[in-house]
Amino acid sequence: MPNYSAENEVPPSFQSEHTDMGIHDYYEYVRHSEIPVLFFGETGNVIFANTAFHRIYQYPDDFFSQSPDIRKIICPCDLQGDDSGAAGGACDVFRPGTFIRASVTDSVGADLPSLVSVADIPGSSFAAATIYPGFPVRSSPGYPDEDKAVRPACDDAGIPFEIFETYPHAVIVLSGTVCRFSNSAARKLLGKNTFLKDSLPRIHLVHNEFSELVEPLTLHEGSPSPEPRMVEDQLRISRTRSIDVEIMLVPSRTASQNLLVIFRDITRKKHAESELLKRNSQLLMMNEVMKVANSVDTLDGMLEEILHTVIDEMNFDLGWIYLRDTDAKWATIIASSGVPERFIETRMRQNVLDYPFNLVFFAMQQHYVENLPNHPPGPIDSKVLEEIDALSYAGIPLISDAVVVGALYIGRRSRYSFSPFEKKTLEMIGNEIGGTILRGILQDRLEDAYSDASLYLDIMLHDIKNANSAVLGYSRRLMDPAVEDAAKYLAKVQWHTHHITDILNNVTTIRRITDESTEKTPINLDALISAEILQYPEADISFMRTGCTVWADSLLSVVFTNLIRNSIKYGGPGVRIWISSEETDHEVTVSVEDDGPGLSDEKKMQLFSLFQESTTERGGRGLGLHITRLLIRRYGGKIIPGDRIPGRPEKGLSIRFTLRLAEEMEDDAEILD
Repeated sequence: MPNYSAENEVPPSFQSEHTDMGIHDYYEYVRHSEIPVLFFGETGNVIFANTAFHRIYQYPDDFFSQSPDIRKIICPCDLQGDDSGAAGGACDVFRPGTFIRASVTDSVGADLPSLVSVADIPGSSFAAATIYPGFPVRSSPGYPDEDKAVRPACDDAGIPFEIFETYPHAVIVLSGTVCRFSNSAARKLLGKNTFLKDSLPRIHLVHNEFSELVEPLTLHEGSPSPEPRMVEDQLRISRTRSIDVEIMLVPSRTASQNLLVIFRDITRKKHAESELLKRNSQLLMMNEVMKVANSVDTLDGMLEEILHTVIDEMNFDLGWIYLRDTDAKWATIIASSGVPERFIETRMRQNVLDYPFNLVFFAMQQHYVENLPNHPPGPIDSKVLEEIDALSYAGIPLISDAVVVGALYIGRRSRYSFSPFEKKTLEMIGNEIGGTILRGILQDRLEDAYSDASLYLDIMLHDIKNANSAVLGYSRRLMDPAVEDAAKYLAKVQWHTHHITDILNNVTTIRRITDESTEKTPINLDALISAEILQYPEADISFMRTGCTVWADSLLSVVFTNLIRNSIKYGGPGVRIWISSEETDHEVTVSVEDDGPGLSDEKKMQLFSLFQESTTERGGRGLGLHITRLLIRRYGGKIIPGDRIPGRPEKGLSIRFTLRLAEEMEDDAEILD
């Protein structure tokens, strides 16, 4: 037989309903209680009894395995008329919020007079019956301070004072506004000075006036006795300390018109309920996040939705998510909300070796920046707070298989700190969604690889095939002895032959970009640009020296080759080209401009897409600039097309891209050493 005593796990019927709510906290509170407690369902079947019940009433451990009816164990004494016996269901008799005079039957059939408090179990369909048994008194209760102790009157034979004196909870008996009796637990909890002679006890509650609770239950002369009442409040123990209490007020049904008041310390119960609500809130939060993570197709869209969900559900003001780059040294902002644009511009790509970001990405630590008394944030964290216009912020690593794939940053403009509950919830989110993000990254890479494979095949099948057809056509004409202007056809054959070579070189470059992981080294930008310009002696190219050393590899020359050739090819006869640069804190912005016909805004948006229509053969400008963009991304920069003269597209095209300065990277390496 299964044993549903308090020494075992939560009963299955009770556990199944609360598996996701952490009901164990409430169970632990009841399990260790010194007061007998039964759990019963809507039909009145008892599903659990704690250790105190088994010890006092001597029931065997397997007695409750058959879920007996609570009315066979507890028999209310005050039921009359239709409320007696089986006339009403268990829910009619044992209503939550009631206090019942009853007799409890022990294992040998003896009845013990008791008081029973019925209350709902938080977040469930079950109720708890707390039993206050009537123990026999072995000796007369002592009253250590006889002149101040409140003693029962001699004519109060109907009040079980001997039972109350043994209760572990505070019990007082009022007659009108006079305290007739107080047990030792009441004097200990409320203090002896609380009980004044011939007056109402001085009991200080946080949310109610004690006199207002008592008055409606004492003014009932000549009318039916009021129903018992149960109230939860906080009792002020001192100026700085309060405890949670359950106050049960039970009017007498005799002519004495006494009022029984019982104070029960429920601090542990309220703490358990609070923890249940917090855990339930955490689970609901995690459910929302995981639902978003599994319902959005794209990685960027998923991160945007996750960020908005966290901000909305947890009442934050702003946030952003970094995704770590493949080289592991940099991270890029993929999603943001409520963050100033200036911060996005300056922190779009972040070196993860910089403090405080290295704490999250390398140490895998949660980083909470709070403005606590006597503990202000350091100067770097204070700068970040200023940049995001917040009072506090937190960085949470997004972890998958012991690897940080990104970081969630969250902030507030209204509070200076984070609660333990918020910290725990954020850490749970970081641990849970890291794996989902990694799967999204791998899915994106797989799709990119498939797209690249299709791209190479498309280039080979279409561009080279078309170029070969053109070469064959012009060659046949040259074989005709009667053909005139042979030099014209020879030039076309030569052009298409070079075009085939360019296509093959471009495909080779793309494969090197995607397949090789060449170690980046410091590159002298001026020397590289000068060498490229020498390849075009007939072109009109102006070059302003940069004086910069950038972090790249040998493929960087391809960037300038493609941009210069495109300007010459599409700029028209006599086109002029300018190459200049502008250095900032961590990077250099290089501009390659020409005074050709330029492009409309619509075509500039499509410039880096493959196989855009041009004035000449397919696959020229689109493929070359596609490769250029791949390389700039490889070096951790970004590339943007624009007008040479803003707002005047007909005056020429400008391509601007950024490169990381090698000096900054070397400084970061020294930090690691």
